[in-house]
Amino acid sequence: MKTSVFAAALSIAMFSVGGVAFAQTQNVALPGGGNVYLPVQGTVGDVDFPSRDRSYMSKGNKGDFITIDNLRQMKAGLSKQEVRRLLGAPHFSEGIMAVNKWNYIFNFRTGVGDEYITCQYQVIYGKNPHYNVESMHWDGPDCLTLLNRAPAPAPAPVVVAPPPAPERVINLSADALFKFDKSGTADALPKGRAEIEALAPTLIEGSPSVRVIGYTDRLGSDSYNQGLSERRAATIRNMLISLGVSPSNITSEGRGESEQITTCSDNQPRADLIACLQPDRRVQIIVRNATPVPVR
Repeated sequence: MKTSVFAAALSIAMFSVGGVAFAQTQNVALPGGGNVYLPVQGTVGDVDFPSRDRSYMSKGNKGDFITIDNLRQMKAGLSKQEVRRLLGAPHFSEGIMAVNKWNYIFNFRTGVGDEYITCQYQVIYGKNPHYNVESMHWDGPDCLTLLNRAPAPAPAPVVVAPPPAPERVINLSADALFKFDKSGTADALPKGRAEIEALAPTLIEGSPSVRVIGYTDRLGSDSYNQGLSERRAATIRNMLISLGVSPSNITSEGRGESEQITTCSDNQPRADLIACLQPDRRVQIIVRNATPVPVR
């Protein structure tokens, strides 16, 4: 059986784990662009290999851990001196100079713990005065398969969810915005109008998402307070739209008396109770920015 890998489209690089060398394929850039792949070369079989027990490396049937990058430089035409510089002296006592073959036993780490595989490698020299390399041979496909394997695919990028958009909460007193128990635009007080006009520019830049929420105190019926909170929130929304905030970026809702923040006793004059419940009468504006925008 004869299997050539001279045309294989792969190359080898070295990487180290715990000080142990491993083989890994890589592309080699060509001048002017493009890639060429340089494999570890050799033909499987097609020659006779000596018995491993004849090698001085045979104790325990072990070979030499060769530098893969040196092995990758092996090619036809090299001199014996160049081969010896790359691979060292042959591992069998069969002569150095006036012979046309050198035999080696190599070990290669598989990358799984301390596991390695052992293969025989033979260099054939041409019968000419210079004994240049004519061909290289392996006793089986295992080492070539390992050395010329494609690199593992890069791990898929980890998709990190973006952090939540920054959010700010603006609390406005309903008593500063509206006359008591009122909700229309005409009922807006000068101080409240000024607050809305100052706020509007910060709700335009960066296209933030704006939510206007109205609240009331607990005086009155649930249904009345729900309607009042909705109307007040809608009025503030409309005022902001009139000042340039995009209608598609702003919503309004009312929550009536459902979220009280005061603890006022009913055993007090009504005027005092109304004053005590003032913090409950509020409009909250929640801004979630697409991009952070400084508050002016």
